[in-house]
Amino acid sequence: MDAFADESIYRGAQADISIHNLTLQNNQYSKSQIWLENGPIAELNSIQVGWAGDGYKKTGCYNTECPGFIIITRKPSIGSIFKQSSVYGDKPVTFTPQVGFFGNWALTVDDEIIGYWPGELFTHLNKGASRVRFGGNTFISPDGISPPMGNGYFPIDDYSRCSSFFIIEAEPTIGIADSYCFNLIDRDYTNETGKSFSFGGPGGSCGVLIILYMF
Repeated sequence: MDAFADESIYRGAQADISIHNLTLQNNQYSKSQIWLENGPIAELNSIQVGWAGDGYKKTGCYNTECPGFIIITRKPSIGSIFKQSSVYGDKPVTFTPQVGFFGNWALTVDDEIIGYWPGELFTHLNKGASRVRFGGNTFISPDGISPPMGNGYFPIDDYSRCSSFFIIEAEPTIGIADSYCFNLIDRDYTNETGKSFSFGGPGGSCGVLIILYMF
């Protein structure tokens, strides 16, 4: 991830995010994503980029369903299904979303410029982001059970058996919402993975949960 900061105002965020195929029930969702935010809670502006498993497919406004996003190219197509996902025990399959602020917020995926959110859409993010967050969140189904997060397993030392974020170029504050259903482990810096972390878990009676790194 590259988070370009100027007095706690961030103008970019990027990470390599592992992709996983989760089985969800109706009315559940599970996400691995980046948040860029600014403004107080009542006026919060938020851009969220990543991948989502959505068992009901109607839990919110995503991709080009949201008004205002300007598409430059449809390759790769946002909102489409990934052709490949990580296999437990093999090298993780990842993709690389990047959001950068240049008056507008531009979205790049795997070095391909997708489009942008015009600056005039926002009341606070038109000045940059005051918070950048990385991780996952889930939403419960009507029976009160949270779906899995990440790859559905608690993180361990082996990247091939974890959901992970790679290439984080800043020192984050670790936050974890529920250690019974999910967990997060910090990773040592290496030349291959950069600053990284692994996270996730099987879900259960947890409620709405977020597990993340914050800047």
